[in-house]
Amino acid sequence: MIPVNGKKVTMQRSKENALELAFNALKQTDEAIYKFASLDLPEPLDCQPGCHYCCFNLPMVTPPEALLMGHHVEQTFTDQKKRDTADRINKLLERIDGMTPYETAMVRHELPCIFLEDGMCIVYEVRPVICRTCTSTSAEHCKTIFEDRNHRARLRCYQHIRHIFHTVHSRLVDRCREMGCQSDALSLAEAVQDYFRHSEPIHAWLQGETVFHIR
Repeated sequence: MIPVNGKKVTMQRSKENALELAFNALKQTDEAIYKFASLDLPEPLDCQPGCHYCCFNLPMVTPPEALLMGHHVEQTFTDQKKRDTADRINKLLERIDGMTPYETAMVRHELPCIFLEDGMCIVYEVRPVICRTCTSTSAEHCKTIFEDRNHRARLRCYQHIRHIFHTVHSRLVDRCREMGCQSDALSLAEAVQDYFRHSEPIHAWLQGETVFHIR
């Protein structure tokens, strides 16, 4: 069962509802952030189009989010755009091959997201929960710590929005486990690559198969 408009409904095991599982989580995230941001906050959120400094991280996503992004790419990208995305994935994974998480974090300014193009997210409407909740009250501060390569500096963000992320993320993981489906935290780039290496990734995931491989 998943909550929809305050009610619990049964999630049928179909391709459409597998995608709806992720889509509803994204919708709930947006609604929670909008509600919080509409309060009389000491500092408003300063995120805006073209402010992409948080897009130089390697986000971790849940399987439903990976399936939704993969499906979006499959359905909306041109063949050339798909090839360009595959090329960015290969270059990124080659760049970090053999590196520890700490070493990767130290060169994050060199690692743009595979979906970052001309400073904009090309899958914005299906971007994962972690990206939606990566917010700041100072875009200038984000720019400064990125350009200074100060990887230990913290964003100026509200703890409540971090709580929104953990709540939605935990619910998604719990739902995956209840369904008997893969629930591992996944690297976005590797997850998208795995999506296109599988002939029927959504169906296989719903059947409890391991679609995404942990490297």
